[in-house]
Amino acid sequence: MKFKVCGVPVCVTWHFLALITFMLSLHTENVLYAVLFSLFHEMGHITAMTALGNAPLSVSLELTGINIRRRQETGISLIQEIIIALAGPFVNLILFVFLILIYLQNGNIKCFNASCVNLILMTFNLLPIKGLDGGKVIYYLISKAFDFKIAKTVLICTSVIFICLLIFYGGYLLLTTRRNFTMLIIALMLSLSMFSKEEC
Repeated sequence: MKFKVCGVPVCVTWHFLALITFMLSLHTENVLYAVLFSLFHEMGHITAMTALGNAPLSVSLELTGINIRRRQETGISLIQEIIIALAGPFVNLILFVFLILIYLQNGNIKCFNASCVNLILMTFNLLPIKGLDGGKVIYYLISKAFDFKIAKTVLICTSVIFICLLIFYGGYLLLTTRRNFTMLIIALMLSLSMFSKEEC
């Protein structure tokens, strides 16, 4: 399925639709929140890119997530790249604060659950792992002071450390709950991102 949003081509693959259908079939409210707020998160990145004069060439919703294709030649500085990387988590932070304030006013448990999902999305995306927003920020900050090769090496090292921690935590969750293997799957997907061709 293809369409345009503000002149940017958007492609929704059948893999993504199948994944969403499967997640919705689990009948858990938090899954729906995670999908919805992940889309808001990506809209934060796209909005920041557009505001800084680097509107994406295309956006595709795939099995592995949302892929934002950018222009090769860009006049974006490292500071602006950091702003773009932090725009997604910032959206989740704003939504967290907004929803927790509503919860504190009327005690609506759905608002509390939705606020927790935003807090988890923000925290998770800020981990210093290649492919996540935190990894991009680490890469840009280090490459501002040192060589790009040094920045890449540091990023790989921090990524390996944090992925190992996630694997241990995922193993602990699986042993204690006997059925929760979500963190192990996430750690595996992040491990695969280490082999992606992205710069950071």
